[in-house]
Amino acid sequence: MAEELVAAAIVPGMPHLLATTDAAPSWARLAAAVRTTGDRIRAAGAEVVVMVSTQWFTVLGHQVQLDPHLVGEHCDENWYRYPFGRQRYDLRVDTELSSAWADEIDRAGLQSRRTHYDGFPIDTGTMTAMNLLDPEHRLRLALVSCNLYAGPEAMATVGAAATAAARRHGRRVAVVAVTGLSSALIQRWISPADDLVADPGHEEWDRRMLDLVVAGKQTEALAQREEYATRAQADSQFRAYPFLTGAGLERLGTGELLAYGPIWGTGAAVVNWTQEE
Repeated sequence: MAEELVAAAIVPGMPHLLATTDAAPSWARLAAAVRTTGDRIRAAGAEVVVMVSTQWFTVLGHQVQLDPHLVGEHCDENWYRYPFGRQRYDLRVDTELSSAWADEIDRAGLQSRRTHYDGFPIDTGTMTAMNLLDPEHRLRLALVSCNLYAGPEAMATVGAAATAAARRHGRRVAVVAVTGLSSALIQRWISPADDLVADPGHEEWDRRMLDLVVAGKQTEALAQREEYATRAQADSQFRAYPFLTGAGLERLGTGELLAYGPIWGTGAAVVNWTQEE
């Protein structure tokens, strides 16, 4: 087993997980599962979290973040009326690894775009995930955008480029996809206690896909990805999953589903993979 990949995860990126009062039971369970994921990533010896978030989306190329220190305060454009709609972020980027990742993307025949300017708008998914995974800011990051026109093969290539760069530079990495599952938001204000997956058919598809993903049935999961995207309005067509498989997910064996539940009508899950003994 290659030493560079020590853990992987799927985590949600909606800020509801940061609610400290009046949280839906599912939000609390999912948030606890993301915190557990962070504990496992550190225990596995990861030095860097390699992350794609479906909320950092682009249409031209694959942007790679090269600002070494991203710090600021963010007001979410949708959830600003709630306390969890505002959050601070303090993220440290492994620029050597990130630059090498961009080089590997280019070498593979895709186009990387190196991003480094003051005030860059960090997406809610990245900061929400990292505030739960790594609240004490112990881990460095390597961040890539989710290209809305990239097919599964391209996303897999971007994932493979990440672990190739990690291997080249001797980094132990955890690869994390910040993504939702079904994405049918409830189109009205609700009390958190009333939250549920908006469509029972969407939940059925979420669980069907999770069963394949957790069992390590990558070929079957990838084969059903397009139908899943259509039937359950899967977040960004579940394109974050090929990113994980391309990064070498099969090396980590089967996964573990830590939590599944609704976030304002959408389906969300936390899945972990770590090196098997």
